[in-house]
Amino acid sequence: MSRVHIAVFDRTPQWTIMKEDIYTSLLHWLSEIGHVATIELRSLERNAINIIVGLQYLTPQELDDIANSTYEYGVFDVEYIAAGMVNFKPETSWLFADRARPFLSRCRFFLSYFEESARLMADLGILSRRIMPGYVKFFEPGATIGESDKTIDVYFFGNVDAHRAGLLRRVERAVPVLTQTPSQVTPLFLRNARAARAKIVLSLGRAAPFTHIGPMRLVEMAHLRTFVLSEMPARPQPELDGLCAWWTADEDPGEVVRAWLMAPERRRARAEAAFERVKAFDPLTPLAEALEAAR
Repeated sequence: MSRVHIAVFDRTPQWTIMKEDIYTSLLHWLSEIGHVATIELRSLERNAINIIVGLQYLTPQELDDIANSTYEYGVFDVEYIAAGMVNFKPETSWLFADRARPFLSRCRFFLSYFEESARLMADLGILSRRIMPGYVKFFEPGATIGESDKTIDVYFFGNVDAHRAGLLRRVERAVPVLTQTPSQVTPLFLRNARAARAKIVLSLGRAAPFTHIGPMRLVEMAHLRTFVLSEMPARPQPELDGLCAWWTADEDPGEVVRAWLMAPERRRARAEAAFERVKAFDPLTPLAEALEAAR
């Protein structure tokens, strides 16, 4: 049994709280495959394999210090890495250029929710694996909430950029939406309690050049047996099949939401089926393979 330490880097404490599900699930999976797992903010451990989460939030000085240290480390990043940038932000391109070469050359592995991100890091010479989030016992409630006790019609949590704001306005013309952003500091237990009593949780993508929908929200809501309705991604993501219902670009999202609100039995059946699908996912094998390479 080896010790694995998760080092979390994020922009603000509010954002760290918004991503509790990401860190909690990783901690759970590490324990499931037999490791002693610890976690801390912006701090690595010498007598452990470190998993750095939040690559884009490392400062140049932190990157240099880690590269010049004796720490053993890999990276798990849940953001979309493509075209030599994180989330298509030009200010992150230095992380994949010569400036970061010493850090990257010592990085033992890379894990990502996205195949494209894993491919880019593999091209840089790093052992890379795509990891699809799966079952986490901590996320599963003791009991589910019936339709008559679901007092929130539609719930959205996440960052609201211009693209998402436009979609939310269209939905709100038809039905009220409870929206929670990172500025409203809400711990995981409270966010999930709200989601559990929501009839619909919305999943929203981002404007071009983004073409994907992140999987973690869908997986976590499946644990709660909460129905998720999402805009359709611009490219196929077969790994998300069965985790939510979609609306297409030529449909009015408000009208689609209204129709699903009128179909409680269909929502319940879809949510139950999503949970069964999540239980079939295997995040443990790619995680174990990455850690084995770091030994």
